[in-house]
Amino acid sequence: MPQLLPKSGQSLQVWLTVLISVLVLATAAALGFFYYRAMQSQLTLAQHNLFRATSTLITSNIEQSGAGAAATTNLLAHSALAETYSMEERVLYTGQLVAVLRGNPALQAVYMAYPNGDFFLLRRLDDVARQALPDAGPGARWARQLVQQQPDGVAEQRFSFLDDALNSVQPELVLRRVYDPRQRPWYQQAVASHGAAATEPYRFSTTGLIGLTYAHQNGDASAVAGADLRLLTLGTILRQNLPSAAAQMAIVNTAHDILVSTHTDERDPRPVKLGESAPSALATLGTQWRPGTAPPAVIEWQGQQWHVAVSALPGGSRQQLVMVMPEHELFAAGRAVAERAAWIPLLILLLMLPLGWLLSRLLSQPLRQLVAASGRIQSLDFSDSSLPPSPVRELNELMAASEAMKVTIRDFIGLSRDMVAENALEQLLGTVLQSTMHALPAQRGGLWLMDGAQLAPSISRDEHEQPLQLGNLPLDDALLLDTLAASAPQQIAANPALIPVEMRSLLGEDTRQLILLPLRLESQELLGLLVLASSESIAHTQSGHRINYLQALVGFAAIAIDNRRLASALQQLMNALVELIAGAIDAKSPYTGGHCQRVPELAQALAEAAHQSQQGPFAGFQLSAADREALYIASWLHDCGKVTTPEYVVDKATKLETLYDRIHEIRMRFELLKRDADVAYWQGLAAGEDAARLKEQCQQQKAQLDDDFAFVARCNLGGEFMDDADLARLQQIAGRRWTRTLDDRLGLGPMERARLAGIAAPSLPVEENLLADKPEHRIARGGADTLPADKRWGFKVKVPELLYHKGELTNLSIRRGTLTEEERYKINAHITETIKMLHALPFPAHLAHVPEIAGGHHERIDGKGYPRGLKGEDMSVLARVMAIADVFEALTAADRPYKPAKPLSEALQIMRKMAEDGHLDPELYRLFLDSGIWRHYAGRYLAAAQADVADSHAYRPRQSLHQH
Repeated sequence: MPQLLPKSGQSLQVWLTVLISVLVLATAAALGFFYYRAMQSQLTLAQHNLFRATSTLITSNIEQSGAGAAATTNLLAHSALAETYSMEERVLYTGQLVAVLRGNPALQAVYMAYPNGDFFLLRRLDDVARQALPDAGPGARWARQLVQQQPDGVAEQRFSFLDDALNSVQPELVLRRVYDPRQRPWYQQAVASHGAAATEPYRFSTTGLIGLTYAHQNGDASAVAGADLRLLTLGTILRQNLPSAAAQMAIVNTAHDILVSTHTDERDPRPVKLGESAPSALATLGTQWRPGTAPPAVIEWQGQQWHVAVSALPGGSRQQLVMVMPEHELFAAGRAVAERAAWIPLLILLLMLPLGWLLSRLLSQPLRQLVAASGRIQSLDFSDSSLPPSPVRELNELMAASEAMKVTIRDFIGLSRDMVAENALEQLLGTVLQSTMHALPAQRGGLWLMDGAQLAPSISRDEHEQPLQLGNLPLDDALLLDTLAASAPQQIAANPALIPVEMRSLLGEDTRQLILLPLRLESQELLGLLVLASSESIAHTQSGHRINYLQALVGFAAIAIDNRRLASALQQLMNALVELIAGAIDAKSPYTGGHCQRVPELAQALAEAAHQSQQGPFAGFQLSAADREALYIASWLHDCGKVTTPEYVVDKATKLETLYDRIHEIRMRFELLKRDADVAYWQGLAAGEDAARLKEQCQQQKAQLDDDFAFVARCNLGGEFMDDADLARLQQIAGRRWTRTLDDRLGLGPMERARLAGIAAPSLPVEENLLADKPEHRIARGGADTLPADKRWGFKVKVPELLYHKGELTNLSIRRGTLTEEERYKINAHITETIKMLHALPFPAHLAHVPEIAGGHHERIDGKGYPRGLKGEDMSVLARVMAIADVFEALTAADRPYKPAKPLSEALQIMRKMAEDGHLDPELYRLFLDSGIWRHYAGRYLAAAQADVADSHAYRPRQSLHQH
């Protein structure tokens, strides 16, 4: 508050009057000052707009002039001239180049440069060019230049001057000097762009005229065509666009060389620096403005202030347009207008003095309260507060509008929040219909959504909250066509004859009007139709403005509905992809069967049982919607890493099996040894040895071979444990020798050849062991098959040195089963691959624990599992659920060719032992038994012979040290 107030004080009305008067005076003075300044700014802006328009016009002129030149170089680059290799061939195209220049008067020269440095040019000899080439003679119209690179690095140049009939008017001039077109900027730009290129305006070195060079490299990069385009109109454009008689303009390059100006002759071939031109304001600017620095805003010349404007030509050009203009011409119009308008502030003051007194009286109190109410709205405080009436009608209207705005914003925010909060589409549609019916208000309403080529009813209700009988609306209905074509909602009288039968149930006894609001997305795609039945004629009530509100609300509802439908569709797509991947894994090998499809059912059932548990260790366990979604994905993809496991490893039924069973190769070697015994027999007879002895030896050898092969075949099956005696006999059999006479490297694929690359080939014939572990049987482990050194996933598994060991003796020496250490690791590695694959997926935050759930089904409660060696307290409940589901399905599955399905009694007994020994979570296993999940699963998936358990109490685990 000003300190000049009397101590006794005055009323607010007086001080408002004084304040208004002071403000009027200050405003009048400020308006006068700022009006003049604004006029100056507007005039300056106008000059700058003209300046920018001139820049654009110049650039447009250059682009228009260059269009023909660009097309010419494109045609030349793809003509036969680009494929010539000698001067003699190129001379034959002189007539074509002359035709090009005659058809394009603005072109000074056309030429072709070749990758070897050769060059062919034809130049128009106008007056300026004739001055630059005095040897041409008066009768010459064309200058032809042929350049051919020589081995010594010097170019041979041949100049010919031709008349209109293309006859030489002067003897051919031959020069030897260094010239390489490949060093010219136009050539390098065309090569760099692999096509068309154009230089910026510059002065041609031969004529000194302003122009541009256009170049184009042909498709196979064998030659570059070029054309010099002369710009004749830049000076005219500058002079026609001068803002005043004294203003000066010029186009300069980055080195401040004048290309053209309003005070120089553009036909003058001599380059001039901006600061070295004839005395002018531009020359003064050139002395004060150094290249690479910002220009001064104002210079002084001939005792006047000159304003400077500099702008780069559009299109990324490095050329600049420069203008200088005297200040007195720039602001002359502004001064005249400001002087004529000086009396306006005085008139305003005289009018505002009496009005200020009245307005201060009318506006003081209501305005303060209105501002306070607006502040509450701004802070989203919609609490009820009434405003006192004002004698000013506009203030009352403003207060009423403020109150209506508050209610509208409050309702819109509330309704929008309700729509966004609905996750289910059906509930969202109900919210949309209820909100819009309340906002109109309407007694009945219906909502249709697009379904193919028609609108299908989705939800409806009457004044008693009961659904209505609505039908499908075809899009070719006349009423719908009018509604969809209109940009605003349609209001239709409640006349059954005008309304399609499919929506007549919206008509009540008191319905006077139907309001049709199309639901459209921002792309104008039709999403649906909302129809409201009102007992009032909206056009004749004060509620007409509600239509606009409804339109905004319906627009928001359309977005919410579309987002919800899109989210639902994406969720369905993701679920389908997850199940597709799991089904593909199960279909990959008969050894997995339907495992990936049955485990999710067990896991989800056990998790729901834990969620519903009211007592015991899982009484506080809650399963959220996000947890259910994460478990769904994790259970379906818990074995997705199996896609990386070779089928022949998973399906390996015998020790020698890879892609085929190599027992056939070994059988053939035994056959060869038996044949060798027969050969030895006949050779002995031929040598005169005792026939009886030879026959006995042959029969003994063949019997021993048969017995040895039978033993090797039994070892190959892997059904029995092999003791040390078996291994010793296997070593003895392996030591037998057989003779190979054929090269074992013929007919091999690239991978096998690569493994043999570092191994010397023996001379043939060669004796080899009957059972061999050869170097090529040891397949090295590559970088892609090793775990990362940073241990980012925390895997605690021992990685074998080799990727595979296919040695025959090594595989046959497996004591139990059919798998080598490397193959067993490869099978177990499916879980590490699962974890890595799932970690690579960009799961949202609520699904971030999917890899942990899926990757824990081979962990143990006692920490002896793999791949991380986690203990029970380190695993989530859902990860422990996965372990139980995985084990139970594997034990009871009947679709595995390598094992019979176990009955429930045996499966539950095994799992009881696993729970007691620290393998499975005993509390979860008890819940699994008590909830009857095993019984329900058996009824759906197990054969009747397997369902041999009626009461699971006997299979409950005892207390163990591993319980948590």
